Formats: sequence, C-alpha cells, structure tokens
Amino acid sequence: MVIMTAMNEPQEQFIIDEFFDCTVRGAFQRARIYRPEAGERARAKFREALRSSLTKRAVEYSEPVSEDDHVANIVSLADELSDGHTDVLVNGRFRIGVAQKALNLYLKYLWCIGKATTPPHCPFDAVVIQMLVDCGSMNWTKLDSAAEYRMLVTAAKTRAAGKTLAEWELETYGG
Repeated sequence: MVIMTAMNEPQEQFIIDEFFDCTVRGAFQRARIYRPEAGERARAKFREALRSSLTKRAVEYSEPVSEDDHVANIVSLADELSDGHTDVLVNGRFRIGVAQKALNLYLKYLWCIGKATTPPHCPFDAVVIQMLVDCGSMNWTKLDSAAEYRMLVTAAKTRAAGKTLAEWELETYGG
C-alpha cells in the first residue's frame, strides 16, 4: 500500500518539472520536430514556450473540459507554437499529432496525482493507435489534422467500451 502525503511547494515543483521533462521526451522522441540546423538555444526557447503553453492550458483542466474545447486547445497549441517558432521546426510546423501527445501526456501526469480532472482524451502514440480498428496505418508524429485526430478519438471510444479514454489507456498501457 502506498501512502500519499501532502506535498510542499518545492516537492510539487520538482514533480511538475519531471512531468514536463517526461512529456517532452514522450512527445518528441520519434517525432523529429526540430530542423537539423536549429541550435540548442532555439530548441530550448521552443521547449520553454511549450512549457508555458502547457502550464497555462493545464489550469483549465482543474474543471472538466468539453471534448470540443480540448480539441480546440490541441489545435491552438500547435498553431501558437508553430507561429512563434517556424525557424526551429521541421517545415515550420508543430504538428497536431505531437501537440496532442504533449498536452494529453502532461494532463495524464497531472490527473494521476490529483492536480487535474480526468482528461477528455488519452495520449495517442503508436502503441495506442495499433489497438484501434482502422487506424493502424496512422502515424501520430505526422498527423496534422483535427479531423484525423477526431478519427483516433472515435476509434478509441469504441475500444474503451464505456470507460473514459484516460482510464482505458492508463489500464491498457500499464498492463
């Protein structure tokens, strides 16, 4: 049995910092988001902008967020970071597939420690997508359409059979 105690501010900040680092690794590891010539300073500036955007958006998820608002948050995250960082991004674009992985993964971490409500969706990656009917050929790292993203959500809801996508994915991914 694990006993949870209240965290003080430095402890909580440490955990949030770790969550962000894990989010970046999980969302970027196979996505090839940076231009080869982008220097570390530009990459760090991009990651800081992502962190700021995720932190700002996460506040909204202290209360339930509708599916439409969640998709809009993913699209605006992709657009906002693309607009501000074309010089560092491959094809000048932070794709929706990578944006959803970052936002959904960050929210999953916060939800697991009780700092956010149950996220509307789960992080979609190759493992999850392979479990979905008629979606196996989709590549989350190349996905850049809200309509395609919604196809993943619809297929996952069928697979989740009444559970929330976040609960289904957590049980499935952990098992």
